[in-house]
Amino acid sequence: MARPVPQASDPARPAAGRPGESGAQEAELAEVRAQLREAYETIEAIRSGEVDSLVIGPPGREQIYALASADRPYRLIVAAMNEGAATISPREIILDANPRLAAMTGQTGTQLTGTAALDLVPSAHRPAFARLLDVGAGDSARGEVELSGPGGTTVPVLLAVSAFDLDGLLLRCLVLTDLTAQRRAEAEVRTLNAELEVRVALRTAELERVNKNLEAFTYSVAHDLRTPLRALSGFSAAMVEDYGDRLDETGRGYAGSIMAASERMAALIDDLLVLSRVSRAGMNLEPVDLSAEAAAIAGELESRDPGRVVRFIIEDGIRVIADRGLIRTVLQNLLENAWKFTARRDGAVIEFAGAAPEEGMVCCRVRDNGAGFDPAYVAKLFEPFERLHDAAEFPGTGIGLASVARIIERHGGRTWADGAVGHGATFYFTLTAADPA
Repeated sequence: MARPVPQASDPARPAAGRPGESGAQEAELAEVRAQLREAYETIEAIRSGEVDSLVIGPPGREQIYALASADRPYRLIVAAMNEGAATISPREIILDANPRLAAMTGQTGTQLTGTAALDLVPSAHRPAFARLLDVGAGDSARGEVELSGPGGTTVPVLLAVSAFDLDGLLLRCLVLTDLTAQRRAEAEVRTLNAELEVRVALRTAELERVNKNLEAFTYSVAHDLRTPLRALSGFSAAMVEDYGDRLDETGRGYAGSIMAASERMAALIDDLLVLSRVSRAGMNLEPVDLSAEAAAIAGELESRDPGRVVRFIIEDGIRVIADRGLIRTVLQNLLENAWKFTARRDGAVIEFAGAAPEEGMVCCRVRDNGAGFDPAYVAKLFEPFERLHDAAEFPGTGIGLASVARIIERHGGRTWADGAVGHGATFYFTLTAADPA
């Protein structure tokens, strides 16, 4: 702590031998005794380690003398700190400053000692600085201020103030953390964010152009390619019908291949248009009973092919938030796939049920005991036009599962599958759970 030492009183007093001399001498003697008593107490305080510095001088012209004391380890720690540190008196005079604070201000510790704490900051920041310093014993305050640095510069700092009472003296400890590196990093982040926003805007514009091109392509496919395809298929059929007797077996085979290829291309175009629509269609999210939708699709499949015997197992009460039309497309593709790939299975079973849920999500599965697939190629399942089975064995274009993945992705969910050749397949997807109410 710092102990103030009073200055000697004005020596002007009555000369010896004059009237009142006895009273003046007694007053002077009392004053000397008081000073001796204060000096003795000060010496005792220094000897016992109760003080580590002396403040001498009238207000505004204080001089601080630091003393070697028992708190030397503390001083060594403060001197080694990466933050600036200072102790200030009740009148906000700097009693001690560590080397880091001196370096931050471009001064020496000796120059800082004895100066007003408010001089640490530019005049514009002094009101805020003063408010932070205005704390009582046992209290603390934190805030950002600008510190006056070397050469007229300023240093952004985080100021932490703690106040404590030592023998009736309110002292405050200041810790100042240099924020220069943090501010520089923040500026770099802002620059990077601005650059990222520009890149995102460019990518968005590019994506919009791609989407417009895709729409133009879709229109072209829908209106320009279908006409020649129909002509190709029609003329091939007419040729077989009108000139079939003039064609040999090979010629009729060629004509049949042309018609089959035309029909397959038409189916590919239709499925491609479906994929395009599900990728761009607007969504109307609402509660949907997936169990009821799955049961309806199962009924349609059974009525479409009444000769087949397939056991459907559909779990009740699976409800989600989804676009009703799009999610029906998901169920239709998955259940139709299961129907198709169990065509050669006696005792075919198709199951729609819930799986282990994820947080806030419903996990559903469609399982069958059909042809299955080689798990080594599972990554290809949801890619457009990728097929793991021969088209002659199981017809299709390879677009259905790609549409499923796109729709679920647009709903914020995910899709995956597992299976084995000859042991069926299970397809999973997640959707946002509907409120049970």
